[in-house]
Amino acid sequence: MTVAAVVFDLYGTILTIESMRAHVAAAGVVDADAFVADWRRKQIEYAFITTLANAYRDFDQLTALALEFTCAERNAALDANARAQLVDAWQTMPAYDDVAPALHALAARDIPRAVLTNGTPTSARAALAASGILDVLTDVLSVDAVRAFKPDPRVYALATARFACAPNEIVFVSSNAWDAWGAANFGFRVAWCNRAGRTHEALTPPPEVHLRGLHELAAFV
Repeated sequence: MTVAAVVFDLYGTILTIESMRAHVAAAGVVDADAFVADWRRKQIEYAFITTLANAYRDFDQLTALALEFTCAERNAALDANARAQLVDAWQTMPAYDDVAPALHALAARDIPRAVLTNGTPTSARAALAASGILDVLTDVLSVDAVRAFKPDPRVYALATARFACAPNEIVFVSSNAWDAWGAANFGFRVAWCNRAGRTHEALTPPPEVHLRGLHELAAFV
């Protein structure tokens, strides 16, 4: 089957959310691992509920609000300046080690490579540039264009519109199980990058393939 493009999720798929633990710990937060996990869950929860309520705020705003909530919930005394620095750190996340080789392998085959992200265009591009990945990509697509977050079908339609193709001509790669399901439900061919060995979602349709890392992507595309 023709592959019009391979489209990647950004946070947690290309960029390492785990790297935020060092920033959180440096800010003096106790149990940085749990703090980052709670912050991420609230960030995604806010994305879901603002989309359902048709009350869009961009991802940078939701990241800051989720951090404010997490600080209050976990009694972490971070002032406004410390919180702003942590939000800005989302633009400095390194890429996983398997990302650049996978992107260069696709480029060598002239397969277009894009990111489809909940992030804002500015923050996403800044993070990709900082990680050294931006120049290997064909495009960066942001939910800002439709003012709704994944897994809203309008978001996935940004990729089919960009590459002028049917959903089943897009290979979509995400490490987030809910995102992998949303993309499969839209009609993409989905590779779930399950580096952490998480439990498979019970919702159908399932992803077409489960990857242990992006080193396995070339065999699927």
